[in-house]
Amino acid sequence: MHGSPEGRPIRVGVLMLPGQVPLDLVGPLQVLHGAQRHCEGISIRYFGPCASLDWLGPLSLSGIEPLPVRVESWDLLLVPGQYRRGIVPAFQPVCVDWLRRQATGADTLMAVCSGALLLGEAGLLDGRRCTTHHTLLDRLRGVAPGAQVQGDCIFIEDGPVLTSAGISTGVDTMLHWVTRRLGHRLALGVAREMVLYLRRSGQEPQLAGWLEGRNHVDERMHRLQDALCERLRERWTLEDMAEVAVMSERHLRRRFVEVAGMSPLDYLARLRLQLARQLIEETPWSLARIAEEVGLGGDRQLRRAWKRYASGSPGEWRRSRAD
Repeated sequence: MHGSPEGRPIRVGVLMLPGQVPLDLVGPLQVLHGAQRHCEGISIRYFGPCASLDWLGPLSLSGIEPLPVRVESWDLLLVPGQYRRGIVPAFQPVCVDWLRRQATGADTLMAVCSGALLLGEAGLLDGRRCTTHHTLLDRLRGVAPGAQVQGDCIFIEDGPVLTSAGISTGVDTMLHWVTRRLGHRLALGVAREMVLYLRRSGQEPQLAGWLEGRNHVDERMHRLQDALCERLRERWTLEDMAEVAVMSERHLRRRFVEVAGMSPLDYLARLRLQLARQLIEETPWSLARIAEEVGLGGDRQLRRAWKRYASGSPGEWRRSRAD
């Protein structure tokens, strides 16, 4: 266990509103609670216009604090999305005004799914790139005409504002924040505890498949793919892979291509490049260090793999993400 990089408590506030989408709340909170097990001093407070909320059928949420009157300091202010049919109209303008005031004390504002609409109504997205669920993009453009709304990604960070496409993408967005705030290794540890061996970087299209080559039901192939994801740094050989899959190398080559559409070595290379992209975007590490971290040995091997499986170069990727 260790504290925050600055040695001070990390303060997280969560806005609780009627109609809240359960996974918009629980997904990011699961990440935060995982981070709490690795990092001392993360405090989470829940507040809203009412002390309790109807949630899932007979279940309800209680213990919600009143909205703070004074502007407070927050490392993160989280705004989960709402189902339209569960919204209480009288509460919306109150919370929009409250967000507008509290935003001045927040290092980061994070909206999940339709939570971006509240940020937009508060004028907090003006001049910024942002996103939301693909069915709500036009609504976001309507309430935030000064924003640059994008629909080809799962989350966007622009200055102190993080917006995401919603539902499961709140997990990716919170992992991104944890990486920024507490470091890549801690975030990777949390992701592994959640059995999320790979997380999305934010650049993937909302409706595209993330786990390429995993649209199958072969248990042995899934076991091998899980092992590859978890142990990317190891020097895998086809013999090692066949041992994990409990089959001969010849059978593995044939079966893997059948179910995944590529060879096991190609699959491993693509996984390594995927993680390399994230590290290039999220860390200041040198290409040599990143290559070692993902199991490619050195920067020469990284560039060679990049040329084979991706367009451009690692340097161009880093420059494009810095723009």
